[in-house]
Amino acid sequence: MHDCICGQIQKVDRSIRYVGLANKMGTRIEDHYRNGLDPLLKEDELDLSALESALRMNLRCSIQHKLGKPLYSFTLYEKVKRVTIPIYDDNYQILMISFDRDVENEYIILEKVLSLLKNANILILSNMKITC
Repeated sequence: MHDCICGQIQKVDRSIRYVGLANKMGTRIEDHYRNGLDPLLKEDELDLSALESALRMNLRCSIQHKLGKPLYSFTLYEKVKRVTIPIYDDNYQILMISFDRDVENEYIILEKVLSLLKNANILILSNMKITC
């Protein structure tokens, strides 16, 4: 179902450095880097980062009954911006996207990435039951 979604997201904006998909346990399933990019993280560091992102997103389940479902989580680092988007499917996957530091990423996330996911029937926000 999610075949090549990372590649599709990679193409929506030049400021996207990395797109990765992981399962709810934090195991990376698919990765795409911008062409010519020198990654900031080594493979083992990327594995740990995916695991930490999955753990943080799963912990948000304890308050979603009060605040609603998380649409995405944003972290600003000194060198990059990073977004984690939950994919509410049977496997409860997470999408991790990093951006160049100097871009306005909220428009890209809301209008380009989330729209692409919704149009691909990967992100359906209305009438969705979430079980964590």
